[in-house]
Amino acid sequence: MTQPQRIVLRADASLSIGTGHVVRCATLAADLIGRGWQATLAARELPAALESSLAAQRIEILRLPELESEAEATYLGDKLGSAVDVVVADNYGIGAPWHRLATTWATLVVAIDDLADRPQAVDVLLNQNLGVDEASYQGLVEPGTTVLAGPKYALLRPEFAAARGRLRHRSGTVARILVFMSGADQDNTTLTAARAAASAGVAVDVVVGSAYAFEPSLRALASSFPNVSVYVNTQHMADLMESADLAIGAASSASWERCTLGLPAVLLTLADNQVEGARSLAEAGAAVNLGWFDRVSEEDVVAAIRTLVDDPGKVREMSQAAAGVADGLGTRRVADVIERRLMSHTARAPRADGETR
Repeated sequence: MTQPQRIVLRADASLSIGTGHVVRCATLAADLIGRGWQATLAARELPAALESSLAAQRIEILRLPELESEAEATYLGDKLGSAVDVVVADNYGIGAPWHRLATTWATLVVAIDDLADRPQAVDVLLNQNLGVDEASYQGLVEPGTTVLAGPKYALLRPEFAAARGRLRHRSGTVARILVFMSGADQDNTTLTAARAAASAGVAVDVVVGSAYAFEPSLRALASSFPNVSVYVNTQHMADLMESADLAIGAASSASWERCTLGLPAVLLTLADNQVEGARSLAEAGAAVNLGWFDRVSEEDVVAAIRTLVDDPGKVREMSQAAAGVADGLGTRRVADVIERRLMSHTARAPRADGETR
């Protein structure tokens, strides 16, 4: 009986890191699991609630100890016990030395990146951010690397493509606001954004992840403002985005979810890797960029919301611009490329007699 193909994903999640790396890896894994693959997430840091969610998706968890990058690659190969088809590294601390060691136990090495700041010795490189292209990795990847660049390859769950297929006309009137900053949000920017949205007098949905540590503060806000609803670790983000007319968020992976559904956004930057994304989304006309969260007051957010509420034409234009950025089919495209590259690699592999297959 033929063994299923196996993918190993190396990513972490915590209050400081956030949950985005693990979430997008899990999204890719889910697509391949649907194609008959087996998937393992190798993580050093992982909140318990997120671990439970991954287990429910049939993703095995392999816990890693604190090791230097290169020692970790060797340890991981030993721990896996046998060769795997694909390893995906989604970690800013991992670069070419780790990748080269991984080739001893993985047929195909893939990296997911946002920074374009270090050499990557991989077969496939994915950077799903707006404004990035193959030239962004000139000199950083090897000649045979397949570079997948831009939101066309954004790793989104299938419900976003489904919702895109029934995309409603957005008139520009803001009757409902969605607040989602981060799955963890260690600085509780969510509360600032939620208070600002609540003051607009429209319906407000606030979403946080299982790693969010300030839930009582949101519950207290919701008890004071009957127009505010709080969702923790929701499985219905596509529905909430589809229902919303405006979002307050960060230029994280959620940007491509919003764009797929034509949802315009007011952005606050939470991390260095979001700076270029926020700028690019604003330049594309899909968002208003307020800048770093610690330099933005609640009053600044209120003013941005009021400006948009008073200008439905502007909101409608932003919606149309957002819908032109991503279409929700990126996960399928990335999985297709991985399978094609794996097939090509296997076909070229030498047989014991020295001939290629």
